[in-house]
Amino acid sequence: MVRNGEYKREAGEQNKDLFTTAFKTTIPVLLGYIPLGMAFGFLLDGAGYHWIYAFIMSLFVYAGSGQFLAVALLSAGAGLTEFAIATLLLNFRHAFYGLSLLEKFSGIGKVKPYLIFALTDETYALLITTDVPQGSSKSKFYFYIAALDHLYWIAGSVLGAALGSVLDLNLEGMSFVLTALFVVLTIEQYFSSEARFPFIAAVGAGALSLILFSSDNMLLASIVLGTLILIGREKSMQKTQRKQKAQETQETSETEKTQETEKTQEMQGISQIKKKIRSINISMQSVEDKIKEEN
Repeated sequence: MVRNGEYKREAGEQNKDLFTTAFKTTIPVLLGYIPLGMAFGFLLDGAGYHWIYAFIMSLFVYAGSGQFLAVALLSAGAGLTEFAIATLLLNFRHAFYGLSLLEKFSGIGKVKPYLIFALTDETYALLITTDVPQGSSKSKFYFYIAALDHLYWIAGSVLGAALGSVLDLNLEGMSFVLTALFVVLTIEQYFSSEARFPFIAAVGAGALSLILFSSDNMLLASIVLGTLILIGREKSMQKTQRKQKAQETQETSETEKTQETEKTQEMQGISQIKKKIRSINISMQSVEDKIKEEN
């Protein structure tokens, strides 16, 4: 019983430390999600909806920019088809997020469905740039990060909707919070990563997409273009590695052949020396025999 109690106490302390680490990791998201969630709440209240809808939408939809889009579509009286198409195009980038998290999400157990649901841009950025503390549970750490980010968004949206119902506020420039948050997370990821090419590819893909497409349609195009660039580079690197490996194999084979040739030549030389020594011995033996006969 005493050991069991100590084990539970140690497990509780480890969970507490892990939660604290996750909270510190999510502080940048907290500072962005509260004002951004409040902006969504203000807009939803301005569209004539009660604050409870902000809570329900943030709890069950949790789509960030998708929720801002929903407010605009609701205000415009859009139908279900428009909602489905617009949401699919806006959030299609999450398909690329999911592909890059296949390895990280392997073996995380029952929390995997929630992590997939709670995969926002900011949570994705944290998951791919943050290492799990040594000796800690990966599933718990990822769950804490995703759940905390979700909680921040719910709190911000509900607070904004509640304040919007009693205050008359100017919302101009409020939506820039999302862009500022993306910039901060990108800079943090840049300095924590040793690879620089993905960032160069992203900037190049974004600039080219902005030239070729309108600012409203460039996001998905830049993601697809950037992904194609990274896939092409990866294939090029794999091809180079295969060539280097083939060259090393060829050099190794040639070295082995050279060594075998040298060994064969060495053995042949030794054999010839032995033959000469044998012939000399025979000659000496014949000379000795003649000397004995003369004596």
